[in-house]
Amino acid sequence: MSGAPGSTGGLGSAGSMAHQGGAAGASASVVAGASSGGAANAAAGAAATSGGAPAQGGASSSAGSAGASAAGAAHGGSAGADTAPYPDITLAGLTTAVELAPVRLAATGAYPAQVTVTSGGVDNLFGSNAALVATNAETQALRSSVTNTNLRIIFTVCEGLYRVVGKKSAGITTLADLKGKTVDYTAGTSAAYFLHVMLGTVNLTESDVKTGSAPAANSHGDAAAYWEPNMQAYAGSLAAGDAVEFQQKDASGQYVYRELFNLHATAESLADPTKRRTIVRFVKALIATSAQITSDPSVAYPVLTGPTGTSQADLAKSMNYERYAGSLVSDALDVLVPEEAWHAKVNNRTARTREQLAPLIDDSIVKEALAN
Repeated sequence: MSGAPGSTGGLGSAGSMAHQGGAAGASASVVAGASSGGAANAAAGAAATSGGAPAQGGASSSAGSAGASAAGAAHGGSAGADTAPYPDITLAGLTTAVELAPVRLAATGAYPAQVTVTSGGVDNLFGSNAALVATNAETQALRSSVTNTNLRIIFTVCEGLYRVVGKKSAGITTLADLKGKTVDYTAGTSAAYFLHVMLGTVNLTESDVKTGSAPAANSHGDAAAYWEPNMQAYAGSLAAGDAVEFQQKDASGQYVYRELFNLHATAESLADPTKRRTIVRFVKALIATSAQITSDPSVAYPVLTGPTGTSQADLAKSMNYERYAGSLVSDALDVLVPEEAWHAKVNNRTARTREQLAPLIDDSIVKEALAN
């Protein structure tokens, strides 16, 4: 594929930085919607989600800030339907991400005001012209929160079920065969942590493989470890029968690593009554659209093919590796703790303890959204 902006082949270093690093981009993709059916869809989806979320996503809320929960009750709680006009909202995130499906779908009516998705991530919550909310993998929340201690994880937009794809023609039939091979991934990203964890299951480390580049169609690496749709582009370009795929689960049946592509805000925004109300209403819309996508992934195809630059056929394959939680996953802190140790070692700093990481997660917005 070509490397044109927005295409699958174009998700090289710039795309990986936007997906993981939150670097601001010059262009913005604006999606808007105010269909009369949006509110009804949101209500139906929220009811479905509150009744039952994806079984393995850990969809119940994590422990969060008691103070923020109290603030939520003061700013609306379960006092009744909120019928005031919906304000426009700006979200910073990777505009080409498959993970943004609930956001894209919410913008067609479930959130009946303009949703602007600008290129960036958690770093765009700070400084001038800050976005109200932002998406990124938990890897980059860990990075940014070292300096920005007021960063908060408030909702899991998507769980990325990453995979390693290798070439049988390169002599790869087991995960251990990656030793000495070139693996396409990007250092410092969730893909790098995923590879680290996967290699550890067969007593290998990153030093046992050669680092390639971001994978795409016709990549030269012997294997790839990345997020979608790059992985589908890589796998789809291999000769028939040449691809071998690896995913690992632990003794409990959970994936040894899954990307938590979360929605973030600042503690200050969550404490502001007007901003908080907007965020709660947006999360309600995401709960609804997550339920729609879980029930029928094809509802997201029309809003993703353009931004991702991916064909519907490839998009359908990529979405087999995405799980839309519709909540804040219950094991978010459990995911952060070991990843923090890796992140600290890579960046030559002291790892934070579980107790120090706990305030990063605030479940009060999800609770408030479900209560209303």
